[in-house]
Amino acid sequence: MKRIDFYKTLRIGMLLPLLLLSTVSGCQDKQASTPQVDQPEVSEPKPEKDIRVSFLAVGDNLIHGAIYLDPYHKNAEGYDFRSVYDPIKPYLKGIDIKNINQETVLGGVELGLSHYPQFNGPQEIGEAVADCGFNWISQASNHAMDAGEAAIQNQLKLWDRYPNITATGMNRNQAEADKLRIIEVKGLKFGLLNYTYGLNGLSTPAGKDYMVNLIDDDKIKSDIAKLKPHCDVILASMHWGNEYVYEENDEQRRLAQLLADEGVSVIIGSHPHVLEPVTYITAKDQRKVLVYYSLGNFLSAQDSGDTMLGGMAKWEIVKDGKTKEIRIENAELYPTVTHYNKSIQDFKVYTLKDYTDKLASKHYLSHEISRQFFIDLTNQIMKQPKDIKIIYE
Repeated sequence: MKRIDFYKTLRIGMLLPLLLLSTVSGCQDKQASTPQVDQPEVSEPKPEKDIRVSFLAVGDNLIHGAIYLDPYHKNAEGYDFRSVYDPIKPYLKGIDIKNINQETVLGGVELGLSHYPQFNGPQEIGEAVADCGFNWISQASNHAMDAGEAAIQNQLKLWDRYPNITATGMNRNQAEADKLRIIEVKGLKFGLLNYTYGLNGLSTPAGKDYMVNLIDDDKIKSDIAKLKPHCDVILASMHWGNEYVYEENDEQRRLAQLLADEGVSVIIGSHPHVLEPVTYITAKDQRKVLVYYSLGNFLSAQDSGDTMLGGMAKWEIVKDGKTKEIRIENAELYPTVTHYNKSIQDFKVYTLKDYTDKLASKHYLSHEISRQFFIDLTNQIMKQPKDIKIIYE
């Protein structure tokens, strides 16, 4: 019979639980020690970029008979006025909203062309304006009813051919008058207003007061109130002031303040046929409101040096990416010159930046004008406006 070593068995029996415990403990340790995983860094959200929308505006497109009688713009098929605006066209490239004041109605040859004192121009003027790139046409002027309702209807049909153009100030019916004029660019909505002080003693047809927007405080307040919920910025084109006067009058200042206090951000003036000052005014909510009191003539066949001088306004509306506030930046004025030769032909519009004394020597008014004449007159009228650049070079 084999002897059993009692003490050896006892030692093994005591060691076995310890070995088992050690093995279990080791597994538990491995399970508990999970590898560390790199956590992705949480970056701060990037601030949104500022939204910038660029604007340009010019003064009166005043179509005298000499312009459409000019053989430079007549051909076998009719008229072609594109060359008139060619020198200015490069300045419109890349600009988002481009405004022109269509001073005289474009009812077309079918109604009979006419000029001062009651105008009706060829529709090819509008075609050239569209080709140049203007996309906001102001139509409310003292000459709006010169050729009657038919001319207004024809002009509005003309703009219908250009879906990118927004026309303001004239209406075919009440529904059109009630329609809000809004242009959307880069997600920002811009409400457009346009009014005239009067109609040179004429009137709209009976029961059709809607046909031309006339300046009226209550109407202005109502129109702005209707626009406010639907747009970010409101701009107003105003046909106002005294003709051939280099300074705004009390009524212009009063209306500018009314527009500003009601919520308008930029005011563009026309009618005086000469330049008037540009400035900022302060609205009741402390906003800075940009006012060009008059941009003078853009194109005309008037015959004095000061009426050859106009202005091309430029500015930007900026929505701050961080604060969401809206502000005006980079306000500028480029003086412009209407040029025609000694035979009162070959009409063209230039910026003063591009207008040379050589060109001035060929002007019908060369005895009166020069490049320096226009610089001096601009300085006399503008008086070094604060925060607004005058561009001569």
